[in-house]
Amino acid sequence: MMMNAKTVKQRSLKACTLVAVGLVVLSGYTAEPQKGSVFHEMRPIQTDSVSLDDVSGYFRFPNRVACIRFFNKDGQFVAQQTWDGRVYPLQRTGSLTFQSRDEAYKIAFIEGANGKIDKAKILDRLMLEKVSYNPTQYVSLTVDQLTPLLGRYRLQKDSNMEINVTRQGNKLALEQLWDNKTMVFDAFSPTDFLNAELSFPLTFIVSNGTVKELICFESDRWERIEHE
Repeated sequence: MMMNAKTVKQRSLKACTLVAVGLVVLSGYTAEPQKGSVFHEMRPIQTDSVSLDDVSGYFRFPNRVACIRFFNKDGQFVAQQTWDGRVYPLQRTGSLTFQSRDEAYKIAFIEGANGKIDKAKILDRLMLEKVSYNPTQYVSLTVDQLTPLLGRYRLQKDSNMEINVTRQGNKLALEQLWDNKTMVFDAFSPTDFLNAELSFPLTFIVSNGTVKELICFESDRWERIEHE
């Protein structure tokens, strides 16, 4: 998809809208409790319950911008929205399931193929992905960390669309080759970046130690075609 000025603005609005969806999901969602459901009747905690440490961490919304942090705060396991700091105390309903204490929002943590928790499903419909970085704090990367990411990338959906990724200090710069517009990105990790002004996320996919592709926004995939 072309990322001209109009498209970037539309994508930015899309990203902001999806963040707003998260706000609605966690602070404005209502549901009619059904008799005998988890809303009325808490299930006993299983004796083989997974440790809270295993389900703690930051989980990212599908828009790849908004995140929720699950962690123990003053002896209470909670969910906290990173975009506004709102905290939801949680109650455990099973080995991998929880619900918010006051609103009864449901959360189910999911194990990946390696047996570790890597996803969380909220309200039976939104799938969040666990990330290894802190999405509230930028990091400063070295030249050696940034250099492997540099080069030219081509949109998989349209071979006519190419971008060039360069280094600008300890940040990345993305140049759209069809209009020469450049955007600068701060780093959350050696592979995850964000232009906060446009709510524009970048994630580099590494395979066998080599960067193979770049994901922009939610799902635009760019294949690396030339190293800088």
